[in-house]
Amino acid sequence: MIVFTLINNETDDVWVGTARDGVSPEARFKQLQDALELGIDHPFYKDLRAFGAEAFSVDIYAVADDRSELALLVEEALETHNGNSLVGIKTVASSTALGQLTGKSQSSRRAGAAKTTSAAGASGTAKKVSKEKLSAGRTGSAAKERKIKEAIEAEKAAIAAAKAKRVAEEAAEMKAIMAALDARGSTLSRR
Repeated sequence: MIVFTLINNETDDVWVGTARDGVSPEARFKQLQDALELGIDHPFYKDLRAFGAEAFSVDIYAVADDRSELALLVEEALETHNGNSLVGIKTVASSTALGQLTGKSQSSRRAGAAKTTSAAGASGTAKKVSKEKLSAGRTGSAAKERKIKEAIEAEKAAIAAAKAKRVAEEAAEMKAIMAALDARGSTLSRR
């Protein structure tokens, strides 16, 4: 479980969110961008509409091992950055809004379900109508969490190595410049 920040580079507002079960912060931001079309009323979506996705930068704040640690890290990030929370923000429309989008009302769905139930009862073999179980989005897999942590650590190590390489190259360039200046200075003093 990852705690991440979305920084509005135009206003310097910081939004703190979470990503779980193999979803990267960038993918979570993409989900939020896709939900913009649903017309959900939330201050973040107002900012996203006003400034556009390119005005935001995504950064990893921390990685949590469990839900309680995740909650503590979210609170810490909110306090540290004086941020706004994205935890619990909707990325899907409500069932009423979905009915309006598809042209079906809730009452027509209920009527269809009632017909199905009454037809089953009329045949003499009453079947219990059960909803299909949907995934809650959590697998509880410690292996996936470790894999995410390892990927984050590998990315951090790659960034650190690239930074160290850049610093070494800059130092070598500065050394060459200083050597050229010293050589030039010694020839000027002979004149």
